[in-house]
Order: sequence, then structure tokens, then C-alpha cells
Amino acid sequence: MRKLNLNFFYKNLIIVFMVTCLPMAIIAASNYFIGVKQIEAEVKRNHRLQLDEIYQSMEKQLSQLEIIGNQWVFNPVFNQELLEGDLRQKPNTTRELFVSLRILKESNPLIGNAVLYLNKEQLLVSDEEGIYTITDEAVKRTFQDLQRGKSSLMWWNEPISPLKYKNNVNAALVHKVLGAGEEPLGTIILYLDKSQIDDFLYPLNPDGEGVAYILRQDGDWITKGRNQGAKAVDLDEAVRSEVIDRKLEVGDFIFNRKGISYSVTVGALSRNEWKYVVATPLSKLTSPVILVSKLGLVFSLIGLAVAVILSWLASRRIYRPVKHLVGLFKDTVGIPSTSDKSDEFQFIAGRWRKLIDESHQLETKLEQNRQSLKEGFLLQLVQGHLYFFTEMELKEKMTFHGWKASDKIFAILLVRMDRFAHNKGKFNEGDEQLATFAAANITQEVLQSSRQDAEVINFHDLSLAVIFAFPAERPREQVKSDLFHFSSELIQMLTQYTTMRITVGVGKLVDDPRDIHKSLEETRAALQFRDLDKNEEILDMDDLLPRQTIQVNYPFNLENAIIQSMKMGLRDEAVRELGHFAEQIKHNHSREMQFQQGMLQLLGSIIHELLRSGVYSSVMQSGNLYEQLSGIKDQDEMLGWLRFTIIEPYIEELSETRETILEQIVSKVTEAIQVDFHTSISLESYADQHGVTSYNLSKAFKQYTGTNFIDYLTITRLEKAKELLSGTDLKINTIAEKVGYQPTYFIRIFKKVEGITPGRYRETMRT
Repeated sequence: MRKLNLNFFYKNLIIVFMVTCLPMAIIAASNYFIGVKQIEAEVKRNHRLQLDEIYQSMEKQLSQLEIIGNQWVFNPVFNQELLEGDLRQKPNTTRELFVSLRILKESNPLIGNAVLYLNKEQLLVSDEEGIYTITDEAVKRTFQDLQRGKSSLMWWNEPISPLKYKNNVNAALVHKVLGAGEEPLGTIILYLDKSQIDDFLYPLNPDGEGVAYILRQDGDWITKGRNQGAKAVDLDEAVRSEVIDRKLEVGDFIFNRKGISYSVTVGALSRNEWKYVVATPLSKLTSPVILVSKLGLVFSLIGLAVAVILSWLASRRIYRPVKHLVGLFKDTVGIPSTSDKSDEFQFIAGRWRKLIDESHQLETKLEQNRQSLKEGFLLQLVQGHLYFFTEMELKEKMTFHGWKASDKIFAILLVRMDRFAHNKGKFNEGDEQLATFAAANITQEVLQSSRQDAEVINFHDLSLAVIFAFPAERPREQVKSDLFHFSSELIQMLTQYTTMRITVGVGKLVDDPRDIHKSLEETRAALQFRDLDKNEEILDMDDLLPRQTIQVNYPFNLENAIIQSMKMGLRDEAVRELGHFAEQIKHNHSREMQFQQGMLQLLGSIIHELLRSGVYSSVMQSGNLYEQLSGIKDQDEMLGWLRFTIIEPYIEELSETRETILEQIVSKVTEAIQVDFHTSISLESYADQHGVTSYNLSKAFKQYTGTNFIDYLTITRLEKAKELLSGTDLKINTIAEKVGYQPTYFIRIFKKVEGITPGRYRETMRT
């Protein structure tokens, strides 16, 4: 094995030799053959590109500075109210003004100071020096002339300010602040920071051997850059004089001084007519090329010796992937223990297995949540709470939950268990939920063996339902036969296991999934026809409730729509459906007595449904409702009575009660989060616990807490985690589990929210 490693090193020695020596020799020879002149031209071109990049950068920064100023002049804090009364007597306004000026100053690194000039009171406002009144007449005239300028945005190359704040560059950007009338109420003056401008120029003259500065249009200084030694000052003046003699023309020229040739570039900034001047010694541009050409061959020889050393060091590259993996696992999983550090491969294997376990746990939790959502959807479906969805929308939801609902017909089986066998069976009184749970599992196993497209719904009261979906093209007789065969097999299995009386009701087939709950209600009501002497029985709704050949003229669908609209608090929808109901009754029954009978039937149905909701208390105290409605003869008066006596009072009381209940539920949920934050909790679980939909709870939670459920839970968990990090010596993985997170996800979410890793946070707090 040792010899094999040495052979690998020798092979790498040859490779490193070739990589190190040959390219260097080729480059050195190429430099000689190509020629220094050509390389000089290329270096100059690159130097010009560097100048263009810095020019574009300065143009971009100046443009951003103008945009920032234009945006801030429309800030509501700079309003006409600043001119009303003594600004010094308005602490809140002054404080807000100082804060705005400070924010404006910090919004762009080029801004050295932001000052507001108010024309009416001759005031200068600065967050550094407060409010200053201009007393000097010459300064007043200067600021007034600036105020009367034609442009609302201008560059001011000779700023005058009586403030103690010393501006280190004679340049500023001026924005007029418009008032209520045509005259501006003042100006915002953005003084430029010399050090920031010098930062742009520094890369052009980092060693101070040349010059890099900015001039005004008249040749006066804007900034001289950082290098201010005696030699640099002389060179600055000499180059500036030459540039002024050339009338500040933009371009390149060669400038000779004291035996040194300088390549001088003069450029112009488009926004403020500044001229930037850069002078670089030609020897500085060409000397690296000559040096590289001469030393290329020398380095190629040195590379031979270095290659021998590198060949031995190349073995370390073998371990780079291993080291990289260890680093990744440390960052994502946590700090390894001492035993982990001893063997990196064992450490990686252990962490990999841990990640796989965490992945399986997350998949299990995800499947559990998905199943909970599916069960909630099915309960809402069979209870008729999804009535307002269209057929297409409801089928899309069923498809989302794993059903292929297109081109299907639906059937429902209702299974009822009762009469414990004198305590001789497997279940006794009080075991209703356990017995129903066992029956639901048995039913699920029978479905899997029969390969039926169906779902089981557990009502936890010794009854359960099974919803089937059959292809629409299958004959109904075949569907009924399959249902009876399944029912017989199910009864046999349940009777054998539970020793209880089993009754199965086979509901009518429906094409629209919105009618599934109607079929279930009919089946539940029809179970009262079961034979008390039979322990096993199948009831077919098509036999008990045959299809009617006589058309029923009562609009049951509109009645259901009115009731559903009221229960959901939809006032306008309920009133509109009431009008449609009256039109349908009037169309089917033209006589007054028949119309009144239809309205009384509607009243009875409404009272029956709304009494079940427990909210219909105030309206019931208004006397005999049937007698009141019977005493009304006019059709329009009947509609008005139903609307203002029944519908609207109920919806108002429902709205008030619902808001109070939701607020109480949100309060209970926030309290529960403080206790259960370390467990696997979800919005859906709390919604089921308090009997509301997850949508309504989410909306109410956002309304009363100002944040959504996930963010609130995350903040709570991270606050608890920070307490443990700063107050205990627990491991990060242990803290993650105590606050309800997997270690990998905990580190990622902590860094996303807090900006640092948990380990770094602990070090910072302890420091």
C-alpha cells in the first residue's frame, strides 16, 4: 500500500513538472516573440478599460444620488407645515426632520452631510448641528439666488454654508423642495464626502507615483485625491496646468516632466461637467511586462524544483473532498464530539445515517399531516359544508387529495354497529370509539384487498361511512352488485371481529360530488327501517326510497342555498337566493295559499337548521313566527318579513358571536403555543381542536396577532432557543430538539432569522 502511494506521487511529480515548467517557458518565449510594444498597447488598453469602469461607477453613483434626492424631496416630512410657526418650538417635527436628514445622509456613501434650507425663516437644518439662522447678508443672497434657480435639481460647485460643519469638497447636489404654492419652500443640499470620491480615484493611483483628481469646468479643484505629499503636489499642479493649457479637452496625451513620461487621460462626467484627470508613468505600465519576460525562463527553472515539492504536497489534495464533507456536516448537523474527530469517515457515515433518519421522520410527519387534511376534507364533504363549490372545483379538490374524480359516479355506504352482545364480545359499554376505530381499520383492509377506489370516514360513534368512486361508463346495475358484494364481505368481517350487530345502508348513486352529503343524510335516516330481529342486514336506498316519477315543485336547492348563505354570514347572497326562491314558488304555484304554504315551509326549514347552530336566540324571542308569517297576505311583505325579521338579525348576531369566538380561540392558541412549542403542532390541529376551519383560524390569527401562524411559532421557538443558548451548556442538537426542530433545519432557520449560527450566537452572548 505504501509503494502504491509512492507510485501515485511519482506520477503526480511528472504532471506537476509539466504543468509548472512548460507553460511558463512558453509564456516567456511568447513575450519575446510578440514584442514589448504590442504588450504595452494591450496594457494601455486595459488601463483605459479600468478608467471606463471607474467612470461608469462614478456616473452610476452620481445618478443614484440624484434619484435619492428626487425621491426625498417628496417625503411627507418636508411639507408646508415647516414654515408655520417657530420650528424650534415643534420638538416632534424637529426630531422627525433630524431623523429624515440622518437617514438621507446615510442612504448613499457619497453624501457627507444633508442640510435643509428653509427660505422663509432663513434657516439651515442639520442633524449634526441642529437649526441655524443665517444672519450674514451675503450668505442669505447666495442661498436665495440658489432658491430662484430655474432647475429643481442642480450641481453646486461652490457651496457656502455658515455651519461649523466643514465640507472637505466644494461640491454639493441641490434639490428644491416644492411647497403648497408655486414657490419652493426650501432646498435640500447634499454635500459630497471627499473621502468617498477619493475612494473612486485611489485604484487609479494607489502608490502615489502618478496623479488622479477631479477638476471643475473652470480648472479649479474638486478633490486632489489621497496622495498629498510635496512631490505629489508639484506633479498635481504641473499636470493641472498642462490640462488647463489644453482647455480641459477630453482625450489622452503624453506629458514629460523631469525625464519621466506620463500617460495622461482627461475625461468628463456628463452630469456635472467635472473633469477627471489621471496621469500614470509609462514605465509603470511597461515594467511588469519586461520583468515578466525576463524572469519567465528563470521561473520555469525554479518551477522544476517547486514541482518536486508540489508532487509530495499533492497527496493532501486526496483528502480535500473528505475535509469538505466534514465541514459541510459540521455546519449543517452540529459540532462533532471528540470521538467523531478521531475518524472522519466514521463521522461522515454517522452523520449521513442521522440525516437519513431525520428525512424519514419528516416524510412520516408530512404523510400524517396530509392524511389529516384529507380526513378533514372528507368530513366537510359528507357534512355538506362544501356546497358553494362548483362541481368542477370540488372535483379538483378531490384530485388534489388523491382521487381521480373526473368521469366518475359516487356511492356511499353507511355502516352502523350497535347492541353489544351482553358483554361477551371484545368490546364493552364505553368502548364506542375503540370499536369504531377497529371497524374503520377492518374496512380499510377489505378495501385494499378488493382494490376499490374508496375512502373510509370514521364518525367515532359506532358508525362509519365509505365513499366509492366508480367509472361513469360502468352500468349502474354492475355498480350496485359490487356494492352489495363488498357490503356482504364487510359485514362478515366486522361480525366475526366485533360480535356486534351490523347494518349497512347502500346510498343512491350520484353524479355530482356536491350531492354526496344528501345521499348520506337519506341513508342515515333510512336506517330506522332496519329489522330489529336481524343481526346482519343490508338496506338499499333505491328500494326504500324509489325514484319519484312525479315532479316535485318545491325548490329544495334554493332553500338549501338560502340556509347555507345564512350560516356562512353572506347577507347579500341570502337575500338574492330568497328572491329566486320566491320567483320559483310563484312560477310553480300561482295561488296565494300555495305561495304562503311554500314560504311557511321555508321558514320551518330555516328555523330547524338555525336552531342547530345555537346562535338563533334573539330572533326566537319575537313571538310566534309561524303566526306572524301566516297573517301576511302580500307576497312582497312576506319577503320583507323574512329578510328583516329572520335573515338579517341572524347574520348580525352570527357575525358578532363569530368575531368574539375567533378572538378567544386565537388567545387560547397563542397560550397553547407557549406551552406546546417543542412538540409537532400545526395550524390544522388547533383548528380541529377548536372546531373551526384552518382558513378562518389563519385569517383570525393574522388579524389579532399581526403575524401569521408559522412566523409566530418560529419566533417563539427561536426565543426559547436563545434563552437555552445563553443560559445553559446544552448541545446545539439537544436545544434543537427541545424547541421542536430537527438539528439540521434548526441551524438553517436560526441563521436565516438571526443572521448568525447558534454556535456563534452563544459565543457572542457569553463574550
